[in-house]
Amino acid sequence: QPASDRSSTSNLKKHAEACWGKDVVKARLTGASASNSPRDGNIFASFARTGQRPVKVSHRAHTEPEFRELLLAGRPEHHIPSRRTIGRDLNAAFDRCSQRIVNLLDNYNGRLSFATDAWTSPNHRAFVAWTVHLQHEGQPLVFLLDVFEVPEV
Repeated sequence: QPASDRSSTSNLKKHAEACWGKDVVKARLTGASASNSPRDGNIFASFARTGQRPVKVSHRAHTEPEFRELLLAGRPEHHIPSRRTIGRDLNAAFDRCSQRIVNLLDNYNGRLSFATDAWTSPNHRAFVAWTVHLQHEGQPLVFLLDVFEVPEV
């Protein structure tokens, strides 16, 4: 690569325009938000700690407009599904996978090895896990069958 071309970003700009369109790239270069929000739109502003306040840790970050805007930075055409949609999709995927594992184990002609593991979490709660180990078409497989909390004695 020629030394004069090392700091050039024209190819990156052309690629971004091909992927997201000239209007989105222009909006990003000027610091405007693609969502026409009144905020600055600068990605660095998303990480700034206003007034040097402590960092807020949230388990619901996906519901905050600032976080959603950060996720969509550079890809404004994408859609972030709701928490209910994700929960429903996860449950459906879990049901499908569970049924496939049940069918595989029911029809398996070889040996199955079962194992348990127990541990204590940092908040002093005891858990036990059950796994099954097998070889399917020459590949070792491990399935987590169950995890449960051990009740206090």
